[in-house]
Amino acid sequence: MRYAVVLAAEAVDDFRRLRAAIRSSVRDAIETHLRHQPTKLSRSRIKRLRGVERPQYRLRVDDVRVFYNVNGFDGRSSCHSPQGGGRQVAKSVRKSGVREAALSAVKDDLSRYLREAEKGDIVITRHGKPAGVLIGFASEDDWFDYRLENDPRFLQRIRQARSSLRSGRGTRLEDVD
Repeated sequence: MRYAVVLAAEAVDDFRRLRAAIRSSVRDAIETHLRHQPTKLSRSRIKRLRGVERPQYRLRVDDVRVFYNVNGFDGRSSCHSPQGGGRQVAKSVRKSGVREAALSAVKDDLSRYLREAEKGDIVITRHGKPAGVLIGFASEDDWFDYRLENDPRFLQRIRQARSSLRSGRGTRLEDVD
């Protein structure tokens, strides 16, 4: 399946501000990675972001990050929300493999838990009740992405770009010089 790549007005402005050589490599990466398998994750190139309200992905091209959504994947919306109240969600989280650890165990062996958190978040419990989350970072890139995903200015920019796309102010990649 071939995907259409449509850039928000804000993204077109950012794209045009790049130097020509960088713009060319970003365009090539978008063509290579986003036209056919935009949701195929990889260690260094494509990553699904955790903290954004709907599926959002990041394509890394050298020092440039391209943030994008995928709409209409296999004829379905790429946005899914859990059904039911908090207890059903908590049960589904437990089944999904999110690990829990007692605060006393984490305090005794923090280094080991940090290494384990690189593979997935760990819910820290106090007296059997959730008290916090330990999030590990496998690389500096992961730390950068986490900070970005939780930056209110970045989230506002994502909302603006989505709004401009919904209002029809998108530009196909082929039409960007």
